[in-house]
Amino acid sequence: MGILILSFSLSGCTSIEINIEETIKPPEIGNLIIQGTWRIENYISIVKGQSDLNEAEESSRKKYIGKEAVFDNEICAIGIEVCTNPEYKTIRTAADTFLKSTYQINNDSIGITKEKVNVVTISTANKFFNQLIVTDDMTAYVYMEDGFLVLKKVSDSVDDKVKQSSIGKVADNKSNEEFEEDPLLRSGVLIGVRSADNTYCTIWIYSQNREIKTVSYREQLLVPRAYGFWEVGGIHKDQKIYAVPFANSKLQLIPRNDGMNNILADKPGAKILFLGNDYVGIEHDLKLSVLPIDSLGTGRTVKISDIILDNTFNVSNEFEQARQDIISTFDKDKLKNIIGEFDEGNFTLKRRNGHWIFKSRLHFKEDYNGQKYEEFDLNLVVPSNLISYDEMDIPWNNIKSKLPWTIDAYMSPNKEIAILTSRDSLNIYPVQKRNIVNKQLMKIPLSEGDTIIMAEWATGKYADIWARLVDRIFTEVKN
Repeated sequence: MGILILSFSLSGCTSIEINIEETIKPPEIGNLIIQGTWRIENYISIVKGQSDLNEAEESSRKKYIGKEAVFDNEICAIGIEVCTNPEYKTIRTAADTFLKSTYQINNDSIGITKEKVNVVTISTANKFFNQLIVTDDMTAYVYMEDGFLVLKKVSDSVDDKVKQSSIGKVADNKSNEEFEEDPLLRSGVLIGVRSADNTYCTIWIYSQNREIKTVSYREQLLVPRAYGFWEVGGIHKDQKIYAVPFANSKLQLIPRNDGMNNILADKPGAKILFLGNDYVGIEHDLKLSVLPIDSLGTGRTVKISDIILDNTFNVSNEFEQARQDIISTFDKDKLKNIIGEFDEGNFTLKRRNGHWIFKSRLHFKEDYNGQKYEEFDLNLVVPSNLISYDEMDIPWNNIKSKLPWTIDAYMSPNKEIAILTSRDSLNIYPVQKRNIVNKQLMKIPLSEGDTIIMAEWATGKYADIWARLVDRIFTEVKN
């Protein structure tokens, strides 16, 4: 495929008027409610128009039935899919809302009659593995291959034979040092863009086997979260930042009852600097802060020590040391011009050389050589609760030497494609054997002043789930 240039511009995205009410509650952290051994008893397809599956398809989908699933703190195995050292996060949520916003189906589609369910998200090494919908002590559902497996609990303890067999499969896979590529590569990414006029857009890019299948966009920012998709953006008349979830089969925004709005009302004109699954970083009056998406309306910011939960060192001390290091480089006049004391909430994330990094600022009483502040780096690792995926397997110097116009880069988790940014475009390239192939797949123009503030990836079956949602609420870009 040669270079494909799209004739559209992303600047000047108009904001939508939205009334957001009632406090949005954060997810609850639960115990390991799925501990034990389960048996896979059924498979329910959710693909419309394919009720009469042919023999090969039926055989493929039922390869899980009769197999066992085990869950504890050492192993998570669902049939043939296995991960070690799993981490579990549980939320209690409305079944209908969750299924419609995440999988675009109704409760009836898979036979769930409960109003409330527990959703257990499983990850390993900060990477998403799978998600279980637990309806009661004995029943759970897990998405697999365009449908749901129905699990029934066998025992509260883990079957040792199943566990050891599963651990053995992981060891066999690790012994093969070559990267094993999925025969059907599927990647999807939601790219968030802030324009020069402080409006926002989301670009959706979907590829299969290193070919771009879909590019579409919508106003505002669509962010995937552990319990469905949310919209984050700015209300046009005064540019107040808001956050609200999608709720129903028509993907309308949830109407709220009277109560506190999830709008950052006290900071009109604030700019979004980065957006993750649970937090948004903003700039207002040149000051930096980070807020939970769930409770924007409170205006409550977080400290960096609330974000980095690492007991091996003192986060506050590291932050203060970085501040003192930059201060030590100032001359006397510049030193006298500093205002403000050390503040753990004075930070954000910005992009540099293919990664997100921590930044903070020192502010001046008066402009100093045309500067209102001095920005400096914080030498701290960005945790997964701020940005869920931020990996680049190709060294930055290799990218710059091959394509020197590149100012930033993003790579899909399955190493299928790389998105390289220049000053006026997003440029998509295939990746093979952890190298960028010199064959541009697509060029998407950006307008002057456009800034990338979000990149949320899905691969495999989850890229397909996202694609179905995007088809319903995005506008396809015509070549």
